[in-house]
Amino acid sequence: MLQADMERKPIVKQCRGCAKIDGDFCSVWVSPPTKWRLGTCPTATHVKVEFHEQVQKVRVGQQKQKKK
Repeated sequence: MLQADMERKPIVKQCRGCAKIDGDFCSVWVSPPTKWRLGTCPTATHVKVEFHEQVQKVRVGQQKQKKK
């Protein structure tokens, strides 16, 4: 919920297509540009977030050391 005494800023171009747009303003955030500054807006409904899993080698058992 937005507070009534806060001045709302208009949406930015990255917000286009989101279900949370109310006219030219965001219904969730007071300042949408600050949510897009560091990456994707956390409440954007039109952006699909993909998670990439890093592949690690799994070591099974131990190998014996060669004697010198």
